[in-house]
Amino acid sequence: MKKIPTATSSFKNIIEEGYLYIDKTQSIYSLVTNDDYYFLSRPRRFGKSLLISTLEELFLGNKELFKGLWIHSSNYDWPKHPVITLDFSALRNESAEKLEQSLASRIDLKAHELDIDVSSFSDPGDKLEWLVKKLAEKNKVVILIDEYDYPVLSTINNLELAQANLKVMSSFFTVIKALNRFIRTVVITGVSQFSKANVFSGLNNLNDISLDPIAATLLGYTEQEITTYFSSYIKELAAVKNRPAEEIQKDMRTWYNGYRFSKITDKVYNPFSVHFLFKKKEFANYWFKSGIPTFLVNLLAKENYSLKNIEQSEFSINTLESFALDKLPLVATLFQTGFLTIQDYNEKKRSYTLNFPNFEVKESFTLYLFSAFSKANLADIERLLPNLQEALMYTDMEKFCITLQTLFAHIPYQIHINQEAYYHSLFQLLVIMLGYESQSELTTNKDIDLVITTKNHIYIFEIKLKGTPAAALKQIQKRGYSERFALSGKKITVVGIAFNPLQGKLGISCASKTL
Repeated sequence: MKKIPTATSSFKNIIEEGYLYIDKTQSIYSLVTNDDYYFLSRPRRFGKSLLISTLEELFLGNKELFKGLWIHSSNYDWPKHPVITLDFSALRNESAEKLEQSLASRIDLKAHELDIDVSSFSDPGDKLEWLVKKLAEKNKVVILIDEYDYPVLSTINNLELAQANLKVMSSFFTVIKALNRFIRTVVITGVSQFSKANVFSGLNNLNDISLDPIAATLLGYTEQEITTYFSSYIKELAAVKNRPAEEIQKDMRTWYNGYRFSKITDKVYNPFSVHFLFKKKEFANYWFKSGIPTFLVNLLAKENYSLKNIEQSEFSINTLESFALDKLPLVATLFQTGFLTIQDYNEKKRSYTLNFPNFEVKESFTLYLFSAFSKANLADIERLLPNLQEALMYTDMEKFCITLQTLFAHIPYQIHINQEAYYHSLFQLLVIMLGYESQSELTTNKDIDLVITTKNHIYIFEIKLKGTPAAALKQIQKRGYSERFALSGKKITVVGIAFNPLQGKLGISCASKTL
């Protein structure tokens, strides 16, 4: 079996050193023969750098590297183009001045590599303009830019700096538009889709294919690709686990499949996690643990993140594509960074329904988010979760409440928020981690806060801030919350929970009644 690449995204290295490569060249052919200017947004570690590297070798005309791949036997005529590749994640970004200098230095290095002198210019845009015009004397130029938004995303917690860096980038991209007649192709990749008016205003001929069917399976692995390219690895893992290969592949779908990037129903696996699954021979949270952006955690805390506002809600394409520095939109940020994905598309309404892509993301996201909100240690959370599961299994609500008190005790007094939605969100995140079926804000004649369904039981929760659990129970009974579940054939327990932020600690009290 070929080696699986976990430490390189160089197409040339992958081919020459005998690593496994999943052939995406038919999709790449469709791109390069249909348009000239592309923008593609995908989550981190999803294959963007490998795509850029593959395009570089393609446009350089290095046909031999593609031997055995679809495009090698196609009618592509392999013209040789000068290629300028820039990785913005390698640029310094601690100030706009450093970013500009670093970008200028990168262009200097590329010009030197191509035997062209740009030293008489100081501005990176001027350097690029001269370089492109000189290279175009041989053939039209290809410009490939990877991780274009890194200088902004890495400084986003400092809004003034992020905006200054964005201004440098916008000025640079404006130069590219003016070089149109010298350019064969421009491809720009990144995680976020900042407002085109902010960063790509001068590059208005950029075709954003992030949600287009043409790019639906360009990155990530389809079910067919998993079967075709990874069958021997699946069998090897099955032997290690002493389980049938069919069960291994089923678990792979649960853990790592589910990303959907267009209105068509094609879904893809996370390539990073798939690679590490076969390297480590263990199902685990590889992609998530490779790093959750700090700015995202801060945004979630600021917005009092609640799944009830996102899961199963409908959003327009404008919502999913929006990304403004001064007011980061929560839904777009979660979608573009890969923590939510498209679940369904309503053609009539032209709207999208979002959800977590898979078990890896949902479990890890919820765990980390709860830890960030509650300040509880991850190890403590994982240690106490079985106590809550056992309490629900045996209807031991006293144990349930004591465990809740332990988990929530870590919330510093300074961040106690006098909003019921904040504690509702924390409780909801906790329930997701328990793995039970749950529904939030169900509407009868009034909204039910939360319902948890186990194999033999239904729990109806009402959450109160600065109240009493008895008052919460009274509300459940007065408004008839249990009536809609009367024919379920399961036992019903109603539970009132009261959160009372006190000086120095958070008080939690519970009351319950099995009907």
